[in-house]
Amino acid sequence: MVSCGGSSVGDKTYPASVKISGTLNDQAEGTKIILYTIQSVGGKKNVAETTTDAKGSFTLEYTVPKIGLYTLNIGNQAEELLVLETMDLKVENSGEFFKITGSKENDQLNELKKMYDSFSEKGSELQQEYATSENKEAVLEKFKKLQDDQKEAVKAMLKKMDGAYVTLVALNFIQDKEGSFEAISETIEKLEAKFPQDSLVMEVAKSYNALKATMVGSEAMPIALASPEGKTIALESFRGKYVMIDFWASWCRPCRMENPNVLKAYTKYKDKGFEVYGVSIDRDAEAWKGAIAQDHISWTQVLDADGEVARQYGVEGIPFTLLLDQEGKIIAKNLRGDALEKKLEELLGK
Repeated sequence: MVSCGGSSVGDKTYPASVKISGTLNDQAEGTKIILYTIQSVGGKKNVAETTTDAKGSFTLEYTVPKIGLYTLNIGNQAEELLVLETMDLKVENSGEFFKITGSKENDQLNELKKMYDSFSEKGSELQQEYATSENKEAVLEKFKKLQDDQKEAVKAMLKKMDGAYVTLVALNFIQDKEGSFEAISETIEKLEAKFPQDSLVMEVAKSYNALKATMVGSEAMPIALASPEGKTIALESFRGKYVMIDFWASWCRPCRMENPNVLKAYTKYKDKGFEVYGVSIDRDAEAWKGAIAQDHISWTQVLDADGEVARQYGVEGIPFTLLLDQEGKIIAKNLRGDALEKKLEELLGK
């Protein structure tokens, strides 16, 4: 609902004037407190600031346009994540860091941070154990159990939060996204229902839709981009062959190190029904062409200079590969080194 220039989300009305205040130990007079809004994944903007008095006290006032994720930078010593909506918040010392309270969203965020810190501490202990252990396989099993425990704990947390805005943060703690996709999908649906016009929610939903589209069993989305010669080449033109989509770039060292392995597999299987569809995200076309020559790349190459195709495919890091069957369905992801050749041997013989 929109009326008189304001908007309502649930029982909260925006814009809302809020105060963030606290008395902090060991903070010199004039310590700067800066509030940043998180505008997009990885992006933030300074929206308000103040300083502490001689007692370490401060009050920061801000008009919240809508519920959102923010960070509070305290004297460049710490930057604490918080959710701002219509309630005033309090900041207090908590060990080496700071704790922000005053709303259910931030209470849930504190619970999430506590859980994350607990798993991080256990992970650090296992790293130390691994470095000195004579039975490293046993320690690796402990690592696996810890990862499984964290996965289940985050899924339980998502269910408990029931679509609260802070679940945007909880989603970042999921490492095995495909293995947790059902829980993620339920969470995204709740977020979209509660915050339908929120830019962060829409951005996160888009990234998970891309993940869904690149899961094993899905049909690869269409691609049609220009080759080094300027000819548009469509991914669909290779139907009937096994095709590996290979997202890479000339400046990506791991990609360049992997190219000899791809070349070996391509040389061995290109006449048996295997093709590589290389998608470069280079902005510099000449650097891209130079890398093609230097690495003796003889398979199909196209350029995604603006990164639009990579975004549609949810590419978060390169190299990123998808192996498609003869009908264009994804059958494997991120095969590296000998793993690619072994899979092709399974499909096409020696």
